[in-house]
Amino acid sequence: MAAWVLAVGDEVVGWVALSNVSLGPFRSANLGYWVDARHVGRGLATAAVREACRAADELLGLHRVEAGTLLVNLASQRVLAKCDFAPIGTAPEYLHIDGQWRDHVIFQRILNDRAPL
Repeated sequence: MAAWVLAVGDEVVGWVALSNVSLGPFRSANLGYWVDARHVGRGLATAAVREACRAADELLGLHRVEAGTLLVNLASQRVLAKCDFAPIGTAPEYLHIDGQWRDHVIFQRILNDRAPL
């Protein structure tokens, strides 16, 4: 796992992480992130996702990054679209959130076309 804290001054206002990093022929990871509601709309999530993708490509040598959002989370879907992620499908009952299994839209970003090292 690779994770970064988002801060404004001394205040933690968000987080971004690459988890389930898989090397070999797959060379992929899952992306997760959040930004405190008081700091939404300032471009923090977009900048953090771009930086995580840069690190996934340049530092980890990954080929792709995958992310999922709740169907109703249009703001997060816009962040992913701005960062060149494309929707690849819907995953029914993907994560257990607020006491219920929730459907998610799954996105991916292909980072490069290099062959695995």
